[in-house]
Amino acid sequence: MSRLSASTVVRRYYLYRATARPGFHYPVYTLFLLFNDLTLAQIGLIASIQSVVVVTSEVPTGYIGDRIGRRNSLAVGAAIMLVSNASYLVATDFVGFTFTFVTLSFGGTFVSGSGSAWLYDTLREHDMEAEFTRVSGRGRALGQWLRAVTLVVGGFLYAVNRYYPFYAGVVAAAISLVLVLRLPQNRAYDDATDGDAADERMTIVDALPVIRDQLTAPDLRWFVVYLALFSGAILTMDMWIQPIAQDTLETTFGPTLDGWAIPEGGVLGILYAAFTVVSAVTSDYASDVEELLGVRTAILLIPVAIAATYVLAGLVPLLVFPMFFVMKGGHSLVGPITNRYINDQVQSVGRATLLSSVAMLRNVAGVPFRVGSGILATWYTSMTAVAVLGAVFLAVAVVLWTVVPPVSEDYEPPQSSNAVAADAAGED
Repeated sequence: MSRLSASTVVRRYYLYRATARPGFHYPVYTLFLLFNDLTLAQIGLIASIQSVVVVTSEVPTGYIGDRIGRRNSLAVGAAIMLVSNASYLVATDFVGFTFTFVTLSFGGTFVSGSGSAWLYDTLREHDMEAEFTRVSGRGRALGQWLRAVTLVVGGFLYAVNRYYPFYAGVVAAAISLVLVLRLPQNRAYDDATDGDAADERMTIVDALPVIRDQLTAPDLRWFVVYLALFSGAILTMDMWIQPIAQDTLETTFGPTLDGWAIPEGGVLGILYAAFTVVSAVTSDYASDVEELLGVRTAILLIPVAIAATYVLAGLVPLLVFPMFFVMKGGHSLVGPITNRYINDQVQSVGRATLLSSVAMLRNVAGVPFRVGSGILATWYTSMTAVAVLGAVFLAVAVVLWTVVPPVSEDYEPPQSSNAVAADAAGED
């Protein structure tokens, strides 16, 4: 079977990432649910159901991705997300919107492991696996740039008509599905009847030992623990952005915003777009940061810096908005680097299953942090809860890096034998 050139594959990947997660509805979906007479308690229950769906689906959908091909798994995820976006237009009650968000989460589990696995193996087919961080970071950056635009547009579309952001979301999801189908399969899936490829496919009986052996290997064991801590203590802050931002805006810029007569949806859209622009810029520089600091140092310093801003913002309220930007930008920096490290440590066979397992563990780890921070926010304030999250991360991270470092000092990332081709691909 003829293969596409490296530059063509990377270009198609960039197009797919740019359209994979538009944000037309993101800054206003809570307002839309409230408009449809859902209560805050029902919205919280839907979020809890989503968590259960993610935790129970990650490993099975990762396994499916290894069986049917990572590109096909991405297509299934894109199709399910199209259904999720369309259901906003017909849902009117708790049951309907539960379906909307369950399908969103379920579709996302088809992407979480298979997306990274597809990219790493595709780059390796072109002797470019050392370029994973750069290509992954740039793809994420392109997606964030487009998302920044759609966040603003969606907020103002909502001000014109409550349904317009969701119509736009359906169109964007359909485009994403078309683009993912233009990605090539990994070579192992070129011919489903190929004997060697069939021998490499895992059965469900094989999957669990593969997960156990690779996750408990010395190079991954404590790294996964550290990653779960990062997801729980650091990324839980994302659920507190809106209440903290609203309180801060009302106390600092409230009269000004009222004078400008900017609709609530527009304010939230602009705010989230600003976060997304920062994420886009930092994600594009992930490989430069990796080269400058090294994988080990970057994975240590970036999460620590984010956690430190949580603590400082709890002490100095003026640092609240810088904290948001550090969190969003730092997450976009460290994401491609951590994904690259995990991919370096695992085998191609079962790669999507393993990556989905890591995603599942990260989601499980987030549950006690979400519950605990919710209790703290009820007793005190949302900002106090976030400050405690940062302090907990710093304390546990110090112990981990002192006693059992998540990344060994002996770790050496693989070097590409096709760096020139990689550079050309990135410039296309």
